[in-house]
Formats: sequence, structure tokens, C-alpha cells
Amino acid sequence: MSEGQKWEKLDTFRMTDAEANEVIDAAHGCAATWVRPDGHPLAVWISHARLDGEVYVTSTENRPKTTAWLKDGRTSLVFAVLGMGAVTVVGRVELQDDAALRLRFLEALVAKMGLESPARESWLDAMNSDGRLVGKVVRERMITFDERKLSY
Repeated sequence: MSEGQKWEKLDTFRMTDAEANEVIDAAHGCAATWVRPDGHPLAVWISHARLDGEVYVTSTENRPKTTAWLKDGRTSLVFAVLGMGAVTVVGRVELQDDAALRLRFLEALVAKMGLESPARESWLDAMNSDGRLVGKVVRERMITFDERKLSY
């Protein structure tokens, strides 16, 4: 930074881990990133759930992001909730082909979605398929912005 150049001080708008977890839990999904073989970054909106206090995501074997994450698990996940703020988790996805973990993840996700029978069972049957991987997101860093701390 050149002398005399001033940057905004955003520390006032940072979240505690507990506040960030509130946003992650309230978010209906997140944008997840990966890098294509040609180096171009991409992001898509995906579902997430928390298991044992950790963020998990899912993908199927035939998706480009799955291929990319299996080669290089680096990612950023961006969660945003209007009126609360935004959380970016920078880390790595550790994909696993584990049927028991997949079912736990899908049950947590369907509970978060609030689906009730018979739609719940139908959704679980469709999603709980071979080729669906589940990945723990190992957090290396968090970037937060607490919208509730703005004074309008």
C-alpha cells in the first residue's frame, strides 16, 4: 500500500465463530469453487449440511467439480443470509465414497429442508445413489461480514 493510501477498516463487521456458524446453518446453500484444468475458476450453487459441527457438501462422480476436487480439494464456500451477512470458508474438500456418511449427510440435509413424508422418503431414495460422494470441508480460514453491525 502506498503511503497516504487508506483502506476501509472492516474489523467492526467481523463475526465470531459462533456468529459465522449461525449464518452457515441458516443459509439454504452456498457457492462452491474449483479450478478447471485450464486454470479458469468456476463456482456453482450447492447444498450443504453440518455434521458434528463441520460443514459437508455432496457431489456425484460425473461432475466436473468432483473430478477437480479429487485432484485438488482446494475450495471456497460462500454462504449468505439476507439480514445476517456472509461467510466465506476457505479450505479443502475431502470427498469420500462412504454409504453410511452419505446417508447421515442426506438425512441432515432433508431435515434442514423441512421435507415431510412421503416427499422426504422420495427425495432420500432419489439422492442416496451410488456415485454420490460426500465431502468434509476442512476450514483453513474464514472471511466474514456481519450485516447486522451496519448502522443505517
